[in-house]
Amino acid sequence: MRILHTADWHLGKTFRKVSLMEDQRHVLDQIFHAVVENDIQVLIVAGDIYDKQAPSEAAVALFCNFIERVYVETDAAIVIIAGNHDSGQRLAGPTKLYDRNRILIRGTLERDERPIVLDDDHGPVAFSALPYGEIFAARRTFEDETIKSPEDVLWREVDAARALKPEGARWVIVAHAFVTGGLPSETERTLSVGTVETVSSSLFDGADYVALGHLHRPQTAGKESIRYSGSPLAFGFDEADTTKTMTLFDLAADGSLEDFREIAFEPLRKVREVKGLMADLVVEAENAPSEDYISAILLDEGSVVEPAAQLRPYYPNILQTLREKKRELVHASAGRAHSKLDDPMGVISEFVEFVRGEKPNEAETGVVTKIVDQPVREEV
Repeated sequence: MRILHTADWHLGKTFRKVSLMEDQRHVLDQIFHAVVENDIQVLIVAGDIYDKQAPSEAAVALFCNFIERVYVETDAAIVIIAGNHDSGQRLAGPTKLYDRNRILIRGTLERDERPIVLDDDHGPVAFSALPYGEIFAARRTFEDETIKSPEDVLWREVDAARALKPEGARWVIVAHAFVTGGLPSETERTLSVGTVETVSSSLFDGADYVALGHLHRPQTAGKESIRYSGSPLAFGFDEADTTKTMTLFDLAADGSLEDFREIAFEPLRKVREVKGLMADLVVEAENAPSEDYISAILLDEGSVVEPAAQLRPYYPNILQTLREKKRELVHASAGRAHSKLDDPMGVISEFVEFVRGEKPNEAETGVVTKIVDQPVREEV
């Protein structure tokens, strides 16, 4: 069975107040063409379909048109869950109108976590769609006041789904969670306040593949069969110049993964940084104007007058200008006076000694020195 895994579309999102709707329509077209060109049998979207719980009409229309297009123009089944950005009730509202033999959209927690079961030449494959759920909603659903963390919520969902998996069927879980060891980006919203938000990969024992959403970087979580596809677009400059992908694989007769590969997205506009002296950046922009989303890192020592305004004629989507300067660590030496503000290590050493009663050791001092010596970026 050939499966395509995507997640974290965040339809309707803006990037520093710039609408990404056109960019998102562009990547959804690529997902559709990947379904057609690779003869995909199951398309998975692992949560955060929308960026807000009350999405705009344009975002809803984009989603609905995509689902209809896949349903009408391909034979692929579709499995979708709500993420922490979605309104589960809103997302799952029209599910009764869908063909339940081909489309499973799970928005809210259910004690009856029934999978959609699809057959290939080797027998049945059960897809358990486990939407993101808040702790108090999970307590009500499962009638269990001991649920106190995202891991407790997901444990109850997986346990309920496992009980309803057909005997002998291969098993695919779709979930939206922060699995321990994952590498986050700056744009992911925390899943919990006041509790540990990460969950252990051991929760998914018994599943042949776990299609995860929430973290925006493509990556594995514990082993190759537990994976984040990542988001189709970069939503922050910490992901500048990174390649976004969707995950394609064949689920073999024994539940192993074959022909596993990542299909790279081609964004309409890239998210990237340019760095240099202001005069050089202007020349570079004149020679190669671009509509990419730009962060300009200035290396000038003196003042710079309206750097964004100087670059905007060539970079209409310049969204950020930063000043990079080297913060020098001043070490104490004989015969020289230092103020505390000029001696970061001295300030930190005093603080550590005040808190725990002893100064930092050699290893700790080395770590602090390395960090303080790093470039610091400030808004211009």
